[in-house]
Amino acid sequence: MRVTNGTLTGNYLRNLNRNLDQMQKTQNQLSSGKEVSRPSDNPMLVSKIMDFNSTISENEQYRLTIDSAMEWVDTADGALGNVTDTLQRVRELVVSGANGTLSETERTAIADEIRELSKQVSDSLNTNFGGRYIFAGQKTTEPPFSVGADGVMTYSGDEGNISREIAPNVGLAIMTNGLELTTAEGTAAGNQSLGALLDNIAEALESGDTEAISGNLLGDLDKHMDNVTRFRSKMGAIYNRLEAAGERNEAQNLNLTEMLSKSEDIDFAEKMMEYSTMSAIYEASLSSGAKILQKSLLDYL
Repeated sequence: MRVTNGTLTGNYLRNLNRNLDQMQKTQNQLSSGKEVSRPSDNPMLVSKIMDFNSTISENEQYRLTIDSAMEWVDTADGALGNVTDTLQRVRELVVSGANGTLSETERTAIADEIRELSKQVSDSLNTNFGGRYIFAGQKTTEPPFSVGADGVMTYSGDEGNISREIAPNVGLAIMTNGLELTTAEGTAAGNQSLGALLDNIAEALESGDTEAISGNLLGDLDKHMDNVTRFRSKMGAIYNRLEAAGERNEAQNLNLTEMLSKSEDIDFAEKMMEYSTMSAIYEASLSSGAKILQKSLLDYL
């Protein structure tokens, strides 16, 4: 094969352009700090980076769900604390009202206070978080508890619990069933509902039935208080699980971010050395090209 000036020139220009393209790519990597700037640079690496970004975004959404659920449960715990304190005050009044030496006026005053405390319990159980009622089952847009004209607190929510997805294919039910919270097992007929029990206590005080007050009514009140305590303990366990899920989520997100950085970000020291090498090669290419490019008639004039 005969090597001509045209052959030398063509090969030289192709190599020069290839060196220039490589140097430009390295320069772009240094200026952006990223290994790739478009899919054609490295399709497999770009696909891997996109997967990492998608997983991180999904993980961050789970984190927001976990944080919101923890705030919900924390709000619920505060409301249950208020209910517990109110029922403790009711118990003190019941014990005081069981004293047979009290006058009718004194018992009536205690009954009136208990009816007000019943409304206070209703208010606490109607606590909402972000416009959602936390003890309404799945009917979270409407207040679940109300005190009617007869003075009895009633529940109008449903018996469901809301669920939150805190990780891929991992759901967590948050206790929002207000009926479970205000219904105690093992109580006497007519006292299963907390609202009905408080009304029965007030009526017994008004009628002077001290035997019922110190008997079934006081015992059933204790059972309702125990039920609220158990409900609160379950909410505490849910909070602990959410807290653990948040820690796992944070650790996973950190690992994913590190893996993304290793795939996406460049090693500046390595790239600077590579760029210096490419610059030297390009300078050498220009120098050699000056010796092999075909001379023109102007060189002889």
